[in-house]
Amino acid sequence: MQALLLVVGASLIAVLLTAWLRYPGKPPLKLPVESCDAGLWKHVYSPDRLRVIEPCTAVEGRVVSVHLQSDGDVHIALDPDQKSVLNLVNKIHARGHLIVEAVCNHEPAREADRAACTGFVQQLTIPNIGDRIRVTGSYVTDRDNGWNEVHPVTRIEILR
Repeated sequence: MQALLLVVGASLIAVLLTAWLRYPGKPPLKLPVESCDAGLWKHVYSPDRLRVIEPCTAVEGRVVSVHLQSDGDVHIALDPDQKSVLNLVNKIHARGHLIVEAVCNHEPAREADRAACTGFVQQLTIPNIGDRIRVTGSYVTDRDNGWNEVHPVTRIEILR
């Protein structure tokens, strides 16, 4: 019985290590910090939940979904060209997508969320499902969800 538990445990570790190596969660490129708008951070609701991996990067891919969130942000699920931006939680919990968040796109629904957006609406062109885009912004890990995302977004370019 102990031998069986040892084999199962070793197999589980091997599977997790393989998955971790396959989905490293690395930004595709490092852009100069001034290529991103650092002022957007004051409009991020609860910024302490985000761990910055790269202050400024760009990611390309195809838009899978677009959702208006109650906090005023827009969540875009992106099927990235470079899968190395995904971590294991992106693969499992976010269905293999990179989450992209544009802040203060619309009026937040809850009073508690309004402080981050007071007097500010980010003017970005929100893509449609199926569009190929290049998104520029901070590459972070959302500690609440465990996945990697681009948040806040400085720029969205529709490539088609």
